[in-house]
Amino acid sequence: MVRNYNFEKYFDCLLQIVPINIAALVLMTIYRFFFFFYFADFSSLSGLYGDVFRAFFLGFRFDLSVLAYINILPVLIFTVFLAVRDLKSFKIFAAVIKYYYLYIFSVLALLTIIDFGFFTYFNEHINLLIFEAFADDTRAIAATIITDWRFIPAFIVLVSIVFIFFKLVKNTDKRLLNKKNLIAAEYWNIYIKIVIVLIVPCLIFLAARGTVSMFPLGTFYTQISSNAFINKLSIGGAHAFTDAIQAKQEQSQNPLDIAQKFGIDKETINLSGFEKITPVNKEAEAIRPNVVFIVLESFGALPIIFNSADFDVLGELKKHFDEDTVFYNFLSAGSITIHALENTILNMPQRPLAMQITQSPAAYKQFPSAAALPYKTAGYLTKAIYGGSLNWRGIENFFKAQGFDRTYGEGDIKNEHRHEWGINDAQFFELLLRELNADPETPKFIYAMSTGTHPPYETPPDYVPLTINIPEDLKRMMPGEKKYGKKIFESYQFANREAAKFLQAIKNSALAKNTIVVITGDHNLREIAAAVDEELFKKYSVPMYIYAPEKLKKPFNTDIAACHMDIMPTLYDLSLSDTKYTAAGTSVLEKENHIAYNTDGFILSGDNAVLYNIHNNSCKTFKFDAKTKMLSKTEETKEHAEMIEYYKRNLAEADFYLKTSAAKKEKTQ
Repeated sequence: MVRNYNFEKYFDCLLQIVPINIAALVLMTIYRFFFFFYFADFSSLSGLYGDVFRAFFLGFRFDLSVLAYINILPVLIFTVFLAVRDLKSFKIFAAVIKYYYLYIFSVLALLTIIDFGFFTYFNEHINLLIFEAFADDTRAIAATIITDWRFIPAFIVLVSIVFIFFKLVKNTDKRLLNKKNLIAAEYWNIYIKIVIVLIVPCLIFLAARGTVSMFPLGTFYTQISSNAFINKLSIGGAHAFTDAIQAKQEQSQNPLDIAQKFGIDKETINLSGFEKITPVNKEAEAIRPNVVFIVLESFGALPIIFNSADFDVLGELKKHFDEDTVFYNFLSAGSITIHALENTILNMPQRPLAMQITQSPAAYKQFPSAAALPYKTAGYLTKAIYGGSLNWRGIENFFKAQGFDRTYGEGDIKNEHRHEWGINDAQFFELLLRELNADPETPKFIYAMSTGTHPPYETPPDYVPLTINIPEDLKRMMPGEKKYGKKIFESYQFANREAAKFLQAIKNSALAKNTIVVITGDHNLREIAAAVDEELFKKYSVPMYIYAPEKLKKPFNTDIAACHMDIMPTLYDLSLSDTKYTAAGTSVLEKENHIAYNTDGFILSGDNAVLYNIHNNSCKTFKFDAKTKMLSKTEETKEHAEMIEYYKRNLAEADFYLKTSAAKKEKTQ
């Protein structure tokens, strides 16, 4: 029996838990091979076995990460005992640790089996739908699972794994308390011992994090191939379940009833205003144009205001901005990417304090307002392209549910000079142009979102930027920016120049006569802050660029206010004829007074602006100078009151629509 707890016993304890973890790692690897051979469609894997190898290696890293998290607690306790040297407490811990490992590895095995079953039914790893079992008829679901032929083999496997780990950990306490050590560490230099004690927790932390990159290992990293199954091979039940729990916690944060918050009687809510129809458009009927809707990461309008030869952020894109139509009195849906994505895909405003639909069970329901549906009904091929991982926020499932025939992510093109969030903008536009040129006889609606202009603001190593000398006025609006400096605007510039190449390729080809392109930003640069209320518009502003062939051009009034939810109605008017659609926004071609707003309660119309605080129902009112893009405080006018009323009513109706549409869809399934 051990007589004292010292450095030698600490090293011995670490060595004693190694066999348990090796056994777990071997079993996890065996399971991944089984998963691969069980689910893989080998006819689709031709030429992709390099990707398969990468997926297995990434899966090995995921497994190491799981084991590292499991071992953090025991290793920390082993380390603490070096300080306290309490032998009695150590004996208690030695008796308990075997039950800890037996419990935790049993739970891991159970999660793995549940994930396997979940994948069998949904072709997806565990996600938010797992919690629907508790909201639905749980007894019926349990009965279905038990009567499935796979239940008994799965139960036998689970019992067998638990038994294996029981045998492995059975004598752990005796081995830990054995006075004989596995290695003769008493002869080591004391400084070497201290260094090892300090290094071990660091290695555990590194293994848990899984990477030395900016972001820890997660489902975000699994987009490595053009094959969807390969991208699902790396992730395991533990990571999938923790992601689902995190999403569920976010979803459960007291969802706001907007109509109730605004004091609007739900009986008075009328959704007929969302049901619209495009004018008859003979030119569009004849041409059936391709429609490309591009959302560039962090493509804010503010840097464009300062564009000059000395601060050339537009590059060749300026030529296209000068030739075509650009709206500058334009608001982003919110301040993060998912706000823009949901807003434009669902044709509905981003609701304040609401859980993201892409991470809720509603993500798997098709909304009648989905942007792609009018094109799909008109016989278009609908495609969604994302410059990063399609596993980000579950957008692949969301895209498919909302009517996109095909989805593409970073794994669908040779991944050269990848940045932290996905493929660089040159590859993004290469992928977009490739998919636009495919199936030339079929009209296409393509929704494409890039990821390039994002921390850590990387460009390909061979990129030579144009002159970037940041104006002092712009620096002033970026007070918290201490790290990236010119890299921000070089990344922004690079994206714009690649967009210009894409546009020029269209204009130099037959696509010039049958393709409409809209480009906007998901939000402004995150580093830009509004130091005073008078600069609020600059914080939220993004441009909207429109290219249309000569025969499809319309007279635009670029002085009006508009926002993300107005883009799809505008595209419908330009490209479709006498077509019904559902949307909360308004085409910029409409003659009526235009009111734009975003999720933060910033409302813009003509030369008036409002900042509405939904928490306390208070507001600030402003006059808006379209030339300087500055606000000036003023007393509330009739126009301000009408803007506030429109904002409340439109937002409440959209909230009601999104909740009831999902509910109705569930009942019909």
